[in-house]
Amino acid sequence: MRIAFVDGYRIRQTLDTDFNVIHVHEDDPTQYSPKFYIPRGEVWIDSRFKREAKYLLKVELEWLGDNRVPYHELRKRVDERVQKLGKPPKFVKRSAKRDGLTVRYVDGSIVRRFLDPEFVCGGHDLVYGYIPKKEVWIDALMDPRDISPVLLHETTERGLMAKGTPYDAAHEFATATERLARRNHGALYPGEPGYERGLTKTEFSRLYVKSYATIKG
Repeated sequence: MRIAFVDGYRIRQTLDTDFNVIHVHEDDPTQYSPKFYIPRGEVWIDSRFKREAKYLLKVELEWLGDNRVPYHELRKRVDERVQKLGKPPKFVKRSAKRDGLTVRYVDGSIVRRFLDPEFVCGGHDLVYGYIPKKEVWIDALMDPRDISPVLLHETTERGLMAKGTPYDAAHEFATATERLARRNHGALYPGEPGYERGLTKTEFSRLYVKSYATIKG
């Protein structure tokens, strides 16, 4: 497999707000936010998480098994195969208060290894059972420019869920709110006036790929 370390912030600002840490090609229209723009045979990893590449790939490959397995069953299997046992080392870097919530800025690499391999960008107590009540966790390893819009996404999503909105609908609304905030900092998405068009696939990839690496097996 060919690994591409990419500018995740630029992807979130100009293409796909739901690009998080690692993704592979996906063009199934029944999947949420399919990654049709990633070339087949490539894995795109946000370069901010390059030090975690080996672990992230291990987790991703576990998810690429039989897609007929129910999500919750597959999630349990992934956790059992890749998650470390025991008490995690200290992972909270700093804390703050926001609208009655406690925001924890955490070392996401530790959270992924000890608590949840699928923790990316951020999360809150109404989605993740391991996050204490009325807390929002933000991965401090992200590009600093991502932190504000991601925090807005998480607090918006949590606020809606607290009022009874199902997760999927709350997430969709929060993503739209996040995009509005990103536009205030120069974001531009496909179909909008001024968006660059007519690029070849190679030219398109060069917009985002910073370097390549190859792994065997």
